[in-house]
Amino acid sequence: MSSTASNSVRIRAAQGRADELGEHLNQLLATLRQAPGCLGYELRRDHLDPQRWSVHGQWRSAAEMQAHFNLPAAQGFIDLLARRLACALDFDH
Repeated sequence: MSSTASNSVRIRAAQGRADELGEHLNQLLATLRQAPGCLGYELRRDHLDPQRWSVHGQWRSAAEMQAHFNLPAAQGFIDLLARRLACALDFDH
């Protein structure tokens, strides 16, 4: 039996765009939650620093988590920088 896997991303919003960033993250996670093996994705806004968001994903297996990194929707995190909604991303898995 394989063990579950998790990944997380910490995101800093570009100045003045924290609420808009949150909207985009909600849309992105709605898509990613449908990926094969996804057990769930959580989005949280830091209550001490409202410019910071964190995303945590839980996967049935490490292989399914790795496969999701290649999905076009997963590239949406990088697009947040290109759209200037975010100024920093920090990935953990």
